[in-house]
Amino acid sequence: MFPEAPIRIAVMLSPASGDGCVEFSRFLAVYYALLDAGAEMLLASVSGGYPWPTRPKRPGGEGSELAARFRSDRHARDDLANTLTFGQVFIEDFHGGFCVGLPGSIWSSNDDGLAGSLIGRFLQAGKPVAVLPSLFDIQPKGAGGGLLIIGDGDWPPWRAVHALLASVPRLSEKERTLP
Repeated sequence: MFPEAPIRIAVMLSPASGDGCVEFSRFLAVYYALLDAGAEMLLASVSGGYPWPTRPKRPGGEGSELAARFRSDRHARDDLANTLTFGQVFIEDFHGGFCVGLPGSIWSSNDDGLAGSLIGRFLQAGKPVAVLPSLFDIQPKGAGGGLLIIGDGDWPPWRAVHALLASVPRLSEKERTLP
């Protein structure tokens, strides 16, 4: 019997506000929930590199534990500083995607540089995608051929992560043992 390969998730970062504070807190929750679940991640943003125009403010309250973890996590800081562009993501390499922030319209553009377009490609390939928050345009095709997991601002990001990971198709033992 072969061990299961880790789930590979493309995390798309599309901050909606100028300071990136709310989305940064949400990113930390998603990043560490995926990491703690054993998923492999690749981070992507509009222009690559660090995805926010300014350094996020240090979040207070419940996000402060994750912020402290991030500050002491060199690998996470390197991941964030070295994001790829959306156009550099090959959906064939991933089991699914997760968009943190507002992706824009999914179906109205074929521009590979937009999060919405990348989400559309994942859905057309039948791969699940989670998006937090859920304020975006899914007309006219809805979720296409994939599964779209959406939540509002009150939904904890870890719930979207768990829903996404549970929806990733697993290879059967027979498929894993084929030559």
